[in-house]
Amino acid sequence: MAGPTRSLLESEATVSGQESTTRLVRSIASDTAELVRKEVELARHELVEAILARLKAAGAMVVAGVAAIIGVIYLGAGAAHALGGVVADWAAWLIVGGGFMLVAGFAVAFGLVRAKQPPLKPERTVETVKEDLEWARAQLKR
Repeated sequence: MAGPTRSLLESEATVSGQESTTRLVRSIASDTAELVRKEVELARHELVEAILARLKAAGAMVVAGVAAIIGVIYLGAGAAHALGGVVADWAAWLIVGGGFMLVAGFAVAFGLVRAKQPPLKPERTVETVKEDLEWARAQLKR
């Protein structure tokens, strides 16, 4: 009778081991699904942040363009008045036009800086996905 009893205990241990393995695989699958959801959410957040930065940069460029156009108009008017021989008028127009050009320069500089930050590539997401893959490989090796 020792033989059948022993065989029964071994089969129960095997079934228990299979259930434990099944639970482990389900747990890993559940954790992996949650990780994927979080990674997608992080990637979306990073892309929205990058797109908003680009939109702000585009807005600054529009302001720069408008200021440059106004500056050119004032500079042209100033040059026209300068040719007319009236020193006070043309000097005033040139100063106002130069002021607009200065504003346009600052707006361009701001726009260029903002256009480069943050990068469109979701760097944090790429890094965490690599970590997640390493974690999943370690879990499967158990």
